[in-house]
Amino acid sequence: MDDPEASLQPLPEGEQRRVLDFWFRELTPDHWFGAGSALDPLVRKRFAELHEQASEGALDAWAQTPLGRLALIIVLDQFSRHIHRDTARAFANDARAQHWTTRGIAAGMDEQLSFAQRHFFYMPLMHAEDPSLQAQSMECFAGLREFAESLLSFARTHRDEIAAHGRFPYRNAALGRENTEAERRFLEERD
Repeated sequence: MDDPEASLQPLPEGEQRRVLDFWFRELTPDHWFGAGSALDPLVRKRFAELHEQASEGALDAWAQTPLGRLALIIVLDQFSRHIHRDTARAFANDARAQHWTTRGIAAGMDEQLSFAQRHFFYMPLMHAEDPSLQAQSMECFAGLREFAESLLSFARTHRDEIAAHGRFPYRNAALGRENTEAERRFLEERD
């Protein structure tokens, strides 16, 4: 594949935003992973023309920004599967989606995205019939798991503070509350 990034011109964000709003605001994980073919007519109706443009390379300029690249990847990877379910065309854009994904990861674009966004940024790697891309997929999704586990650790810490004190002791000064003796010891140990 030639280097399409060499001559990219940015496009208006309207269509990119429409893709991302649909995928991340209108739809839920139940739609992503449970709706299957029930979602096909909606994706086809709203995005078939845009998908055709992406398939022809006309939307490659979207790849200049992390969110634009994500929108392009969703159109090439996810929308292809909905628009052309059970046909070879469902997979015809896999190599293009994988190209944009791997180049985006190399540029650190994935690190600028939210957890759910990164999941779909990496999805073309999971769909790859290439062992090296599958290995990269595992690395990327393991990184997401580690991130989720760190969030869970923070949630446990907050839960434990409430269980022990019934409130967050570090808020006491700002809220004009007196520390209990246990809270005072907790705050001293924490610092």
